Amino acid sequence: MSEPTKPSLIELPPDHPDLPVKPPFVFIGAMAIGVIVHWIKPMPARPDQWGGLGMIFVVLALGLIYWAWWTLKRHRTDVRPWKATTAIVTDGPYALTRNPIYLGFALFQVGIGLWGDKLAVLLMAVPAIAATNNWIIAREESYLFRKFGAEYERYLGQVRRWM
Repeated sequence: MSEPTKPSLIELPPDHPDLPVKPPFVFIGAMAIGVIVHWIKPMPARPDQWGGLGMIFVVLALGLIYWAWWTLKRHRTDVRPWKATTAIVTDGPYALTRNPIYLGFALFQVGIGLWGDKLAVLLMAVPAIAATNNWIIAREESYLFRKFGAEYERYLGQVRRWM
C-alpha cells in the first residue's frame, strides 16, 4: 500500500523585502572604509573654517532620521526595513522623500567627513548611496509594489526616491 500524497503548498513571497544587508551597515561599512583610507593616506575634506558645516549636516541628519522614525512609529509600522511593512506612510518626511532615513544616513556620513576633515569618508558616501539605491531601495520598492499595488504606485508618482 502506498502512502497518501501530501498536497503541495503554494510558496508565497516573504512579507518583507528580503534585503541582502541591513541598510545601516552599508553606511557604517562605507564610513569604516573611508576611515581606513584616511589613515593610510590622509587628505583634507574642507577648508579649516568649514568644520561647522559638517556639524550642521550631522544635526540635520539626526533630526531627519528621528522625524522619520517617529512618523513610522505613529503609523504603527516597523522602522526596520527588513521586517514586514503594514502601511504606506505619506506624511511627515515621507511627503518630501520616499527614503528619509537613507537620506539621513547619507547626510550623516557627509557631515562626519566634513566635520572630521576626512575626504575619504566624505567620498565613500557616493558608493554607499549607490549600494543603497541598487541593493536596498530597489528590493523595498518591489516588495511594497507587490504588497500595496495601486496605493504604492500612486505614492511613487507623487514623491521622489531621494529628493
